[in-house]
Amino acid sequence: MKVSLYTITLSGGYYGGPAVPLLDIFRKAKAWGYDGIELEGKRPHGSPLDLDAKARKAILRAARGSGLEICCVAAYNDYSSPIDEHRENELLMTREQIRLAADLEAPFVRVFSAWSGVSRRDGAITYDVARANFPNRYPGTTALEQWGFVRDCLGEAARLAEEAGVTLALQNHAPIIEHYQDMLDFIAEVNSPALKACLDVPLFKVHTEEHYRGALEATGSLMVHTHFGGRFQRQPDGAVTKLVDPRRPQVSDERLFLRLAKEIVNYQGHVSYELCSPVLIGHRHSGLAYALEQAELACRYMRQIVDAL
Repeated sequence: MKVSLYTITLSGGYYGGPAVPLLDIFRKAKAWGYDGIELEGKRPHGSPLDLDAKARKAILRAARGSGLEICCVAAYNDYSSPIDEHRENELLMTREQIRLAADLEAPFVRVFSAWSGVSRRDGAITYDVARANFPNRYPGTTALEQWGFVRDCLGEAARLAEEAGVTLALQNHAPIIEHYQDMLDFIAEVNSPALKACLDVPLFKVHTEEHYRGALEATGSLMVHTHFGGRFQRQPDGAVTKLVDPRRPQVSDERLFLRLAKEIVNYQGHVSYELCSPVLIGHRHSGLAYALEQAELACRYMRQIVDAL
């Protein structure tokens, strides 16, 4: 298995401070011990709107020069709208992210069924605004209709990906998808070799060995990508451990999940770190220095697990 850094971690949205320039992230990630980079397919780092041919060549040079793989481009799509133009616009962006992935020699584009989006308050990202109204975003639309919109868009996106030599990795991320079986149902209904699974254990609602085994056995060889999150601390002996918030004591067990992933599906892909929720110390946003520290510690934490496997 390989460990990668998702650039959203240093995008300037979830902490109080600037985004780290994309080309600088390659240098930092290499020094921290990562094997690859997952590129967020939106601003500030990876929007196709901003990356012309020259910029894409510069990103490839940075990756090759640092010896890092660009393992994935992450899309932020919502295919659930009943409005034709909305879905067409989402597919147009997905097409451009697929083309970006092909240009960067990235094998996968991570996609959602429906992404609620984000808003900014005082320069920082919050989910509160976009997620609060998502269940009622499209009044009068049934759950079955939304399922059909998503399935049809995934099918069209998969055709675009197959033509470009790229594979889509559908994440088990809400909304619409509420369980890993929902993700697998979409993949089965689309029935394309270009649509596979991004199975993320932090998104599970149950954290037991039985549940992990069930998810991995059901997903099997469809699993091509996965993420981990959290915040970490260095112990006096040098080991890195995950911080546990006593208000949210149930956390994912990456060590168990990845051991089972190796055992059940022989997973050899990337395990990508993402810091994708507001980074608060108390009730104030932390600064860039904290995000940089967490990116370094996350690699050390996952290296402990991957090396042991």
